[in-house]
Amino acid sequence: MSRFWTAVILLAVLPGWTDTRGMVRVDAAAPDKPYDFVVHVRNIPDIKYNPLVRQDRNRMALHLVRGECHRARVVGEDIVKTEIYGITSSLPDYIVLVSCARK
Repeated sequence: MSRFWTAVILLAVLPGWTDTRGMVRVDAAAPDKPYDFVVHVRNIPDIKYNPLVRQDRNRMALHLVRGECHRARVVGEDIVKTEIYGITSSLPDYIVLVSCARK
C-alpha cells in the first residue's frame, strides 16, 4: 500500500518539474553581440503582468537583471512560436535582449 501512495505522490509532483512554460531564465549573451543578457520571460499571465503586452515583458526583463546590470535598457526581443499547427495550441516563448551601460 505504501508503494501505491508513493507512486501517486510522484505522479502528482513530477509533471510540475517538466512543465517549462512559466520558466524565467537570464543568460549571458555571446561576447560579439550588441547586448549583454538574453532574458526568457514568463509566457503565463499573472497579476499586473500580461505576456502579450511588450511593456510588461520589458519591465519584467529589466527587473530580473537589475542586480547585474546598471542602467539597463532593452535593445530588442524575439518571439519563438512553440505551437504545432493543428496539434497543440500554446503561447509563444518571449525573449528580451538587454544591454548594460557601456564604459
